[in-house]
Amino acid sequence: MNKVSVYGSFTQALFFSGAVAVPKYLLTHYKEIGLNDRDMMVLIQIFCEAEINPYPSITTLAERMTDSISEIEEAVGRLVERKLLAIERHWNPTEQKWYDGYSFVGLIDELAELWAIDRSQKLDQERTMKQQSQHIPLSTVTSPNLPMENLVQIFEQELGRPLTKLECENLDRWLSSHFSEELIIEALRRGVSAGIRNFRYLDSILREWEKKGLRTRGEIEAEDAYFQSRQEKKLAKVKEKVSKTLTNKYDNFYL
Repeated sequence: MNKVSVYGSFTQALFFSGAVAVPKYLLTHYKEIGLNDRDMMVLIQIFCEAEINPYPSITTLAERMTDSISEIEEAVGRLVERKLLAIERHWNPTEQKWYDGYSFVGLIDELAELWAIDRSQKLDQERTMKQQSQHIPLSTVTSPNLPMENLVQIFEQELGRPLTKLECENLDRWLSSHFSEELIIEALRRGVSAGIRNFRYLDSILREWEKKGLRTRGEIEAEDAYFQSRQEKKLAKVKEKVSKTLTNKYDNFYL
């Protein structure tokens, strides 16, 4: 086979042997929803298998990546914990059996919310520019709302950009739901520590505290300390059990 036909055959195989559809918006914004490069590559490999194997094994993913099996397991676990991936069971009427498959509904919802925020921000900017061009003064708040103003200032400083109208409505809704300014700022602090700055994640933190009846930062810190104490006790029991097992093992050995 001559050089020209080899090149032509390779080009045809490269471009027509199958393609993986990865949304451009996901590729350009995955960092903004708290994903790292490894998480993104794991998702791409799952997309690649989706049509023929909706639930690829960790081993299958590891064969195509330079990361170890444990690192890929950690990435998949993180995606499931964030509810960006979900494992669902489906019935195959042809084969008369159940099978597992990954669902991307959570990921799509997260991207949709991010897109809505971006779109709302652009519309706000366009509206502002239009009003300024027409010399129409922007509406101002007639009554002081100090908690709201303080929250907006803190969030904008932390996010490094002006809040959109939709995000301001979220802040107002939290205040109306009797979440204190202190709790909302604490939720933001924890979101930032986790590398996640979207409002849906902050809302889940606040709702979890609401379920537990936690209303102040002091109560939250006490709950954290109690949880940490329980974890340390569990770990101590495990270590004690292992130590006794090893002691008994070597006692029997020397007998």
